Amino acid sequence: MQPEAFIVPHTHWDREWYRPFQAFRYRLVDLVEQVLRMIEGDPDFRGFLLDGQSVILEDVLTVRPDLEPRIRQAVEAGRLWIGPWYVLPDEFLVSGEALVRNLQVGIRIARRFGGEMPIGYTPDPFGHVGQLPQILKGFGIEAAVFQRGLDEQPTLLWWEAPDGTRIFTVYLRDGYGNAAWIPEDAEALAAYLKAQALSLMPHTPVPLLLLMNGTDHLFPHPQLTERLRAAQTHLPDLRLRLASLADYIAAVRTALGERLSDLPVVHGELRSSRRHPVLPGVLSTRIWIKQRNAAVQTVLERYAEPLMAFAHLLCGLDRRAFLFEAWRLLLQNHFHDSICGTGVDAVHEDMRPRFDHAEQIAGLVSRESLERLLRPEAAEAPPGWLASDPASMEQTLLVYCPIPGPVRGPVELTLPALPPGLTYCLLDPEGRELPLFQVERGTPDETRWTVSSTEWPGFLNRLLWAYVGPYAAKRVWVDLEGQRIWAEWADASADMDHGMITRVVRVARQLGERQPAITAPWTVSAAMGGASRWAFVLPEGRGVGLQAYRLQIRPGTPRLVTRRPRAEPEIANEFFRLTADPSDGTLQLEDLRTGRRWRGLNRFEDEGDAGDVYNHELPAEDRRVDRPAAPPRVEAWEEEPFGQCLEVDLPYEIPAGLRPDRRGRSAEMIPLSIAVRAWLRPGVPRVDMEVVVDNRAADHRLRVVFPTGIRSETWVTEGAFDLVVRPVGLRVRADDSWVEQPAPTAPQQGFAFVEDATGGLLVANQGLPEIEARTDAEGQVELVLTLLRCVGWLSRGDLRSRRGHAGPPLPTPAAQMIGRWAFRYSLIPYTDRWEAIREAQRFQAPPLARAGPGRLSERPFLEVEPAAFVLTAVKAPEEGEGLIVRGYNAAEEVVQVRLTFWQPVQAAWRADLMERLQEPLRPERSSLTFRARPKEIVTVRVVLAPLLRHSEG
Repeated sequence: MQPEAFIVPHTHWDREWYRPFQAFRYRLVDLVEQVLRMIEGDPDFRGFLLDGQSVILEDVLTVRPDLEPRIRQAVEAGRLWIGPWYVLPDEFLVSGEALVRNLQVGIRIARRFGGEMPIGYTPDPFGHVGQLPQILKGFGIEAAVFQRGLDEQPTLLWWEAPDGTRIFTVYLRDGYGNAAWIPEDAEALAAYLKAQALSLMPHTPVPLLLLMNGTDHLFPHPQLTERLRAAQTHLPDLRLRLASLADYIAAVRTALGERLSDLPVVHGELRSSRRHPVLPGVLSTRIWIKQRNAAVQTVLERYAEPLMAFAHLLCGLDRRAFLFEAWRLLLQNHFHDSICGTGVDAVHEDMRPRFDHAEQIAGLVSRESLERLLRPEAAEAPPGWLASDPASMEQTLLVYCPIPGPVRGPVELTLPALPPGLTYCLLDPEGRELPLFQVERGTPDETRWTVSSTEWPGFLNRLLWAYVGPYAAKRVWVDLEGQRIWAEWADASADMDHGMITRVVRVARQLGERQPAITAPWTVSAAMGGASRWAFVLPEGRGVGLQAYRLQIRPGTPRLVTRRPRAEPEIANEFFRLTADPSDGTLQLEDLRTGRRWRGLNRFEDEGDAGDVYNHELPAEDRRVDRPAAPPRVEAWEEEPFGQCLEVDLPYEIPAGLRPDRRGRSAEMIPLSIAVRAWLRPGVPRVDMEVVVDNRAADHRLRVVFPTGIRSETWVTEGAFDLVVRPVGLRVRADDSWVEQPAPTAPQQGFAFVEDATGGLLVANQGLPEIEARTDAEGQVELVLTLLRCVGWLSRGDLRSRRGHAGPPLPTPAAQMIGRWAFRYSLIPYTDRWEAIREAQRFQAPPLARAGPGRLSERPFLEVEPAAFVLTAVKAPEEGEGLIVRGYNAAEEVVQVRLTFWQPVQAAWRADLMERLQEPLRPERSSLTFRARPKEIVTVRVVLAPLLRHSEG
């Protein structure tokens, strides 16, 4: 077979990187216009690969909608290859569900223009999660093409996910720009292309070579076909062919024939840095981005989507278009240079409003869904009362628990601030009062006065115009026997409507009829604006589902949260006892259930960082600081209902930055204050940590250490639909031939743990994706969690850890992370791994409470068994009716999964990740049972028995 070079014209388009988004889009429009001219004007130009991400189409058409017909024509003709991704994400810094939504959105957009490229093209992201083959296959994608993460493997191979799913893979061994440049001279071009082909020949089992004609932000050569024809005359032994990736994959599969199954297999996560850097420092660069992303993902995945799904089934609420928009905004921040924090400072300032807008939409959908789940009912004021809004005097408080299994502990909620003299009261379903505590009063504009008998007619007359005192009133409550009136004033931002005014006027008429005159002064209290925070202990809830309580407004004063100091700096609940070492502030934890003890927990260590936004690098002459400069201040107190708190204030001093030669840290020392609050909450088997760091230093990395007391060669981190087992310490020792030295740190999603035969210690986090497992002097494992990594350069060319630059050498002052930063993580000692994982999820997604008028007529819930089947999604289908439930079997053996719903199941199917129906399932009344292979991702589409909707909308 004559050797053949398949030349694929493409660009890799970093949406925002060393320039902000608008600057890159300015050039992108010109690039797309040039590509369209080449497609339309040159029949020999096979086509163009638009980097595998559909967002490019949105970015162009926002400013040039006139290009849409030409783009559509090129896609439909098979000459412009788009999708399947929406953006090319960093796979380790986003959730598994976010990867699924990324492909769903990308394919949905691509199909509007004629269809997606059915290839998992991910050229530049910094390594790949182990479950990507299974994710891609879930969308009907049969092949993957990428550059980073492998080392000396051949160019054609199989990649196997942890569940055994295999996908045909093309390894861009020499990079996605191995034929980027087109010399003007035909002989020079021929020599260049031959050299690139010969480089791949020893590593490709058939003489079909893939040459990628493009690289970062590169325009196609306008005379590409002419130049290739000229070069072909100088290459009698190498045929040049303009092609698509699909052309190449089809050709090599045909050429391999029966040998296809004999290709080598790589397994699971791909993070080798031998040939291409995977840039591990991005896990902790600009940590605020990772924290915001985790928070917004949680609001979407754990609250907005399931609540909207329940409300859609029960009352017809459909906000799928808003959820699509929220995901679209969030996914734009998942572009690898964006989420990694590896752009210039302006790039990451642009990310803030996207996070904010996605979170706002998700919050609005969650709130409306809870409100719509309540059936409206007639309400009357209690005897002896008048009220313009009697429903407000006895509302339903809904508590939504998003994680399967039982849950206890404090729940917080926000309620409108009441005028002085009124308070809220909480009752359980049996009418028993539950202690409800006011956490924060809010800051309403409020006042109290008396109305005399002579002032009474004038007061009534103004009330007939909906005025109480100087302002219009939204709501009015009247206690006739107590001779008291309360009002909530309208402010300029109030959602006033005619109904509110009418109801206030009605109360005025009733009051005038019942009390035309008075003989003793009446008390009037009024407030404008303000929101109050409240909390109570949830006796015991069960997720995934809703519980209903009654919330009343009564005369009285609220029960306040009060802090009671403890005599000794020690705290405890029914699970643990916690103390602090007075010399260094580290924590000592005793598990009262097992007697197991840990010492030296939560030790902070600070070291220099002479790297850039891509790579951490210890200075050659580093000084590590791992003790406070003076003894810490330790206090303990208890606050009902939040539990007991141990507060430790640590006065560290660290070098101000690097020396001018960058080989070591400066002699100048500056304060680094660290405030730790460790909480033991009633009914909660965790130690929840809140840490605030005031950072004034540059060029350093701050981490926190947890000695586990366990001897083990392996540890586990949560990944995308996976529990990734890792070796403790570095797996490989690199030599100078590696382009990047491997790092001991590893990516994680929500948690990491180490265990032995008797149990383990799990460290959960909220948006802190970098962690390391190392051994101490006694050979026991320490988990080391990164809090801050502070650097001032986009890329440096003087690193020992990486060969050459990873981007332009531009300053990034905001990446120094100067300022006050807050971090949240939790320690979970355990004997049952699966319950510990659920507890970690509860830490990340606690119960959500909201009050509203009406009654909960249906109580939607979903039970998931066993706990080894990790629930990741409950949502309405992208199209049509029903319910989508997704999770994965985290165990190493087959499990029998049982899903139980609140209504009988009418029909159910396994579905793929595009939610297309596959295998039918047989319901058993309100339950479904199915088998899940080890590490298998399972999507189920369910139609429940017809329900009587209480509201349409």
